[in-house]
Amino acid sequence: MEQTPPRRRPPRQKLKMPLFGDLMGGSGNSSTRPEKSPLSGKITPLIFLGVLVVYGIDYLTSKNKNKVISGPSAIKEMAWNGKITKKWANVIDTSRIHYLLEITRVVNDSTTEKQIVDLVEEKGDFWDKVSPKNTVQKKEGSLDVTVQRYFKKDTVIQLQYP
Repeated sequence: MEQTPPRRRPPRQKLKMPLFGDLMGGSGNSSTRPEKSPLSGKITPLIFLGVLVVYGIDYLTSKNKNKVISGPSAIKEMAWNGKITKKWANVIDTSRIHYLLEITRVVNDSTTEKQIVDLVEEKGDFWDKVSPKNTVQKKEGSLDVTVQRYFKKDTVIQLQYP
């Protein structure tokens, strides 16, 4: 006859999740309904309304924040003085490729301003000569861009549009 050793401790009680209730059926009586907390019906709509207000304020304040600037006249009116933080291409089809740059300019110690520039009709080699972490400077009313590099001389590249 085989003997089993006695248990050293009693079995653990199942964990219950008070926020979600008894989702698995469980041992409760189905005829009695558990009492709801009086605050659960009042706090949930307030949390939802608060989140909605925060998203609304963010939408109103960031209206022109991520505006993509494209076209030779809009780029000529801009002044650049910052670092290229992102560089990517958006290929719609083989005949139309959007070359995009994100230029970050430091306004204060804790504030930065980002500009997204689309070089869709640019025919020069500006896209090939710049890379992220390069500092670019362009004066308003000009298409000449000064690219500051770390180990090479500063290069002046002219944007060419048809």
